[in-house]
Amino acid sequence: MNLTSIYKRLIFFFLIVIFHLKPGFSVQNRILEKGKSAAMANASVTLIDVWSIYHNQAGLGYLEDISIGAFHQSGYIKEQNIQGVSFALPTKTGTIGASYSYFGYSQYNEMQVGVAYGKSFSKYFSVGLQLNYLNTHIAGDYGNSSSVNFEIGILSQPIENLFIGAHVYNPSRSKMGDEEIPTIFNLGVSYMFSEKVLFAVGTEKDLNHDAIFKAGLDYKLIEFVSLQAGISTNPSKYSFGIGFHYININAHVGFSKHQTLGFTPSFTLSYGF
Repeated sequence: MNLTSIYKRLIFFFLIVIFHLKPGFSVQNRILEKGKSAAMANASVTLIDVWSIYHNQAGLGYLEDISIGAFHQSGYIKEQNIQGVSFALPTKTGTIGASYSYFGYSQYNEMQVGVAYGKSFSKYFSVGLQLNYLNTHIAGDYGNSSSVNFEIGILSQPIENLFIGAHVYNPSRSKMGDEEIPTIFNLGVSYMFSEKVLFAVGTEKDLNHDAIFKAGLDYKLIEFVSLQAGISTNPSKYSFGIGFHYININAHVGFSKHQTLGFTPSFTLSYGF
Protein backbone atom coordinates (compact mmCIF):
# COMPACT_ATOMS: atom_id res chain seq x y z
CA MET A 1 0.00 0.00 0.00
CA ASN A 2 1.55 3.35 -1.08
CA LEU A 3 1.64 6.55 0.97
CA THR A 4 -1.19 8.14 -1.01
CA SER A 5 -3.50 5.21 -0.27
CA ILE A 6 -2.60 5.26 3.42
CA TYR A 7 -3.20 9.02 3.59
CA LYS A 8 -6.64 8.74 1.96
CA ARG A 9 -7.71 6.00 4.36
CA LEU A 10 -6.55 8.01 7.36
CA ILE A 11 -8.66 10.93 6.12
CA PHE A 12 -11.59 8.58 5.58
CA PHE A 13 -11.55 7.17 9.12
CA PHE A 14 -11.07 10.66 10.55
CA LEU A 15 -14.16 11.87 8.70
CA ILE A 16 -16.10 8.78 9.81
CA VAL A 17 -15.47 9.74 13.42
CA ILE A 18 -16.36 13.41 12.84
CA PHE A 19 -19.51 12.89 10.82
CA HIS A 20 -20.92 10.01 12.87
CA LEU A 21 -21.27 12.61 15.61
CA LYS A 22 -23.54 14.65 13.33
CA PRO A 23 -26.52 13.72 11.11
CA GLY A 24 -26.43 13.68 7.35
CA PHE A 25 -23.40 11.62 6.40
CA SER A 26 -24.00 7.91 5.93
CA VAL A 27 -26.79 5.48 5.14
CA GLN A 28 -27.43 4.81 8.83
CA ASN A 29 -27.66 8.57 9.45
CA ARG A 30 -30.30 8.60 6.76
CA ILE A 31 -29.94 11.97 5.02
CA LEU A 32 -29.11 10.89 1.48
CA GLU A 33 -28.50 13.73 -0.97
CA LYS A 34 -29.75 12.57 -4.34
CA GLY A 35 -30.13 14.52 -7.57
CA LYS A 36 -33.20 16.76 -7.39
CA SER A 37 -33.45 16.47 -3.61
CA ALA A 38 -29.78 17.43 -3.16
CA ALA A 39 -30.21 20.38 -5.51
CA MET A 40 -33.17 21.59 -3.42
CA ALA A 41 -31.22 21.33 -0.13
CA ASN A 42 -33.18 18.18 0.76
CA ALA A 43 -36.43 20.12 1.16
CA SER A 44 -38.08 16.98 -0.16
CA VAL A 45 -40.59 15.66 2.38
CA THR A 46 -43.47 16.73 0.08
CA LEU A 47 -41.98 15.66 -3.27
CA ILE A 48 -43.84 12.86 -5.08
CA ASP A 49 -41.79 10.44 -7.19
CA VAL A 50 -39.98 7.11 -6.87
CA TRP A 51 -37.55 8.80 -4.45
CA SER A 52 -40.37 9.26 -1.93
CA ILE A 53 -39.22 5.88 -0.63
CA TYR A 54 -36.24 7.73 0.88
CA HIS A 55 -37.89 11.04 1.88
CA ASN A 56 -41.49 10.29 2.83
CA GLN A 57 -43.15 7.00 1.94
CA ALA A 58 -46.58 8.66 1.95
CA GLY A 59 -45.65 10.12 -1.44
CA LEU A 60 -45.69 6.59 -2.88
CA GLY A 61 -49.46 6.56 -2.44
CA TYR A 62 -49.84 9.14 -5.21
CA LEU A 63 -47.72 7.29 -7.80
CA GLU A 64 -49.60 5.97 -10.83
CA ASP A 65 -46.79 4.24 -12.76
CA ILE A 66 -44.40 1.41 -11.98
CA SER A 67 -41.07 3.18 -11.37
CA ILE A 68 -37.44 2.21 -10.92
CA GLY A 69 -34.48 4.42 -10.08
CA ALA A 70 -30.79 4.42 -9.25
CA PHE A 71 -28.63 7.07 -7.59
CA HIS A 72 -24.99 7.83 -6.84
CA GLN A 73 -23.81 10.37 -4.28
CA SER A 74 -20.09 11.19 -4.28
CA GLY A 75 -18.27 11.77 -1.02
CA TYR A 76 -15.28 13.99 -0.37
CA ILE A 77 -13.16 10.92 -1.13
CA LYS A 78 -14.32 7.84 -3.03
CA GLU A 79 -14.58 5.71 0.12
CA GLN A 80 -17.47 7.94 1.18
CA ASN A 81 -19.59 7.32 -1.91
CA ILE A 82 -23.20 6.19 -1.52
CA GLN A 83 -25.17 4.22 -4.11
CA GLY A 84 -28.71 3.02 -4.10
CA VAL A 85 -31.69 1.75 -6.08
CA SER A 86 -35.44 2.04 -5.59
CA PHE A 87 -38.58 0.43 -6.98
CA ALA A 88 -42.26 1.29 -6.70
CA LEU A 89 -45.27 -0.80 -7.79
CA PRO A 90 -48.72 0.85 -7.62
CA THR A 91 -51.60 -1.56 -6.94
CA LYS A 92 -55.31 -1.19 -6.34
CA THR A 93 -54.74 -1.16 -2.58
CA GLY A 94 -51.66 1.08 -2.45
CA THR A 95 -48.07 1.30 -3.65
CA ILE A 96 -45.43 -1.25 -2.65
CA GLY A 97 -41.82 -0.07 -2.68
CA ALA A 98 -38.34 -1.43 -2.09
CA SER A 99 -34.95 0.25 -1.70
CA TYR A 100 -31.27 -0.58 -1.19
CA SER A 101 -28.48 1.79 -0.14
CA TYR A 102 -24.75 1.17 0.31
CA PHE A 103 -22.16 3.49 1.86
CA GLY A 104 -18.38 3.01 2.11
CA TYR A 105 -15.98 0.44 0.69
CA SER A 106 -14.64 -3.05 1.46
CA GLN A 107 -12.98 -2.14 4.79
CA TYR A 108 -15.92 -0.17 6.18
CA ASN A 109 -19.44 -0.11 4.80
CA GLU A 110 -23.06 0.41 5.79
CA MET A 111 -26.05 -1.11 4.04
CA GLN A 112 -29.78 -0.58 4.34
CA VAL A 113 -32.60 -2.56 2.72
CA GLY A 114 -36.13 -1.21 3.00
CA VAL A 115 -39.63 -2.43 2.15
CA ALA A 116 -42.30 0.26 1.99
CA TYR A 117 -46.02 0.75 1.55
CA GLY A 118 -47.85 3.97 0.72
CA LYS A 119 -51.58 4.53 0.37
CA SER A 120 -53.64 7.56 -0.58
CA PHE A 121 -57.14 7.77 0.88
CA SER A 122 -58.04 10.62 -1.44
CA LYS A 123 -56.17 13.34 -3.30
CA TYR A 124 -56.09 15.16 0.04
CA PHE A 125 -54.31 12.62 2.26
CA SER A 126 -51.78 9.78 2.11
CA VAL A 127 -49.79 7.70 4.61
CA GLY A 128 -46.65 5.60 4.26
CA LEU A 129 -44.65 3.09 6.28
CA GLN A 130 -41.27 1.44 5.74
CA LEU A 131 -39.42 -1.39 7.50
CA ASN A 132 -35.60 -1.33 7.28
CA TYR A 133 -32.81 -3.84 7.80
CA LEU A 134 -29.43 -2.20 8.49
CA ASN A 135 -25.96 -3.71 8.58
CA THR A 136 -22.53 -2.23 9.32
CA HIS A 137 -19.32 -4.04 8.39
CA ILE A 138 -15.83 -3.22 9.70
CA ALA A 139 -12.94 -5.32 8.40
CA GLY A 140 -10.67 -7.29 10.71
CA ASP A 141 -11.77 -8.40 14.15
CA TYR A 142 -14.73 -6.00 14.34
CA GLY A 143 -17.05 -7.95 12.03
CA ASN A 144 -20.70 -7.06 11.41
CA SER A 145 -23.51 -5.47 13.35
CA SER A 146 -27.15 -5.31 12.27
CA SER A 147 -30.45 -3.80 13.33
CA VAL A 148 -34.08 -3.34 12.28
CA ASN A 149 -36.07 -0.11 12.44
CA PHE A 150 -38.98 1.60 10.71
CA GLU A 151 -40.11 4.99 9.44
CA ILE A 152 -43.51 6.55 8.89
CA GLY A 153 -44.86 9.56 7.01
CA ILE A 154 -47.99 11.47 6.07
CA LEU A 155 -48.72 13.79 3.16
CA SER A 156 -51.70 16.11 2.75
CA GLN A 157 -53.00 18.41 0.03
CA PRO A 158 -55.54 20.58 1.91
CA ILE A 159 -56.00 22.90 -1.06
CA GLU A 160 -54.99 22.69 -4.70
CA ASN A 161 -51.20 22.87 -5.28
CA LEU A 162 -50.36 23.08 -1.55
CA PHE A 163 -48.72 20.04 0.08
CA ILE A 164 -47.88 19.50 3.74
CA GLY A 165 -45.73 16.54 4.74
CA ALA A 166 -44.33 15.01 7.92
CA HIS A 167 -41.95 12.08 8.33
CA VAL A 168 -40.19 10.31 11.21
CA TYR A 169 -37.20 8.02 10.78
CA ASN A 170 -36.60 5.47 13.54
CA PRO A 171 -39.36 6.55 15.96
CA SER A 172 -38.71 3.37 17.97
CA ARG A 173 -35.15 4.64 18.70
CA SER A 174 -33.60 1.33 17.64
CA LYS A 175 -29.87 0.85 18.15
CA MET A 176 -27.04 -0.74 16.19
CA GLY A 177 -25.45 -2.79 18.96
CA ASP A 178 -24.63 -0.19 21.61
CA GLU A 179 -24.67 2.67 19.10
CA GLU A 180 -27.79 4.80 18.84
CA ILE A 181 -29.33 5.16 15.37
CA PRO A 182 -30.59 8.74 14.91
CA THR A 183 -34.28 9.50 15.26
CA ILE A 184 -35.03 12.23 12.74
CA PHE A 185 -38.20 14.30 12.30
CA ASN A 186 -38.99 16.13 9.05
CA LEU A 187 -41.77 18.64 8.46
CA GLY A 188 -42.25 20.54 5.21
CA VAL A 189 -44.58 22.55 3.00
CA SER A 190 -44.47 23.06 -0.75
CA TYR A 191 -46.57 25.09 -3.17
CA MET A 192 -46.82 25.00 -6.96
CA PHE A 193 -47.18 28.61 -8.07
CA SER A 194 -47.63 27.44 -11.65
CA GLU A 195 -46.85 24.45 -13.85
CA LYS A 196 -43.27 25.72 -13.94
CA VAL A 197 -42.49 26.79 -10.37
CA LEU A 198 -42.44 24.73 -7.15
CA PHE A 199 -41.18 26.21 -3.87
CA ALA A 200 -40.56 24.05 -0.78
CA VAL A 201 -39.52 24.82 2.78
CA GLY A 202 -38.94 22.51 5.72
CA THR A 203 -37.25 21.76 8.99
CA GLU A 204 -35.40 18.66 10.12
CA LYS A 205 -34.65 17.70 13.71
CA ASP A 206 -32.39 14.96 15.00
CA LEU A 207 -33.22 14.44 18.66
CA ASN A 208 -29.55 14.86 19.56
CA HIS A 209 -28.77 17.91 17.39
CA ASP A 210 -30.01 21.37 16.51
CA ALA A 211 -32.76 21.75 13.93
CA ILE A 212 -31.91 22.24 10.25
CA PHE A 213 -33.94 24.71 8.19
CA LYS A 214 -34.04 24.33 4.42
CA ALA A 215 -35.68 25.78 1.34
CA GLY A 216 -35.64 24.70 -2.28
CA LEU A 217 -36.92 25.82 -5.67
CA ASP A 218 -37.73 23.76 -8.76
CA TYR A 219 -38.19 25.67 -12.03
CA LYS A 220 -39.16 24.16 -15.39
CA LEU A 221 -36.96 26.06 -17.83
CA ILE A 222 -38.16 24.41 -21.03
CA GLU A 223 -40.10 21.26 -21.88
CA PHE A 224 -37.21 18.85 -21.27
CA VAL A 225 -35.10 20.80 -18.75
CA SER A 226 -35.64 21.95 -15.17
CA LEU A 227 -33.42 23.87 -12.76
CA GLN A 228 -33.18 23.54 -8.97
CA ALA A 229 -31.59 25.54 -6.15
CA GLY A 230 -31.66 25.44 -2.36
CA ILE A 231 -30.17 26.53 0.93
CA SER A 232 -29.99 24.93 4.39
CA THR A 233 -28.54 25.64 7.85
CA ASN A 234 -26.50 23.78 10.50
CA PRO A 235 -24.10 23.86 8.74
CA SER A 236 -24.79 26.44 6.04
CA LYS A 237 -25.01 24.72 2.67
CA TYR A 238 -25.94 25.92 -0.79
CA SER A 239 -27.12 23.68 -3.59
CA PHE A 240 -28.11 23.72 -7.22
CA GLY A 241 -28.81 21.28 -10.02
CA ILE A 242 -30.39 20.49 -13.35
CA GLY A 243 -32.94 17.92 -14.48
CA PHE A 244 -33.52 16.32 -17.88
CA HIS A 245 -36.92 14.85 -18.73
CA TYR A 246 -37.89 12.83 -21.80
CA ILE A 247 -41.12 10.82 -21.96
CA ASN A 248 -40.86 8.66 -18.78
CA ILE A 249 -37.12 9.11 -18.23
CA ASN A 250 -35.94 11.55 -15.56
CA ALA A 251 -32.30 12.35 -14.83
CA HIS A 252 -31.06 14.83 -12.25
CA VAL A 253 -27.62 16.11 -11.32
CA GLY A 254 -27.34 17.98 -8.01
CA PHE A 255 -24.46 19.75 -6.29
CA SER A 256 -24.33 20.59 -2.59
CA LYS A 257 -21.66 22.97 -1.26
CA HIS A 258 -20.51 22.65 2.35
CA GLN A 259 -19.04 25.91 3.68
CA THR A 260 -15.81 24.16 4.69
CA LEU A 261 -15.52 20.89 2.78
CA GLY A 262 -16.66 22.05 -0.66
CA PHE A 263 -18.89 20.44 -3.30
CA THR A 264 -20.45 16.98 -3.34
CA PRO A 265 -22.24 15.92 -6.54
CA SER A 266 -25.06 13.42 -6.84
CA PHE A 267 -26.91 11.84 -9.75
CA THR A 268 -30.26 10.07 -10.15
CA LEU A 269 -31.85 8.25 -13.06
CA SER A 270 -35.41 6.95 -12.98
CA TYR A 271 -37.91 5.46 -15.38
CA GLY A 272 -41.69 5.10 -15.18
CA PHE A 273 -43.49 2.32 -17.04
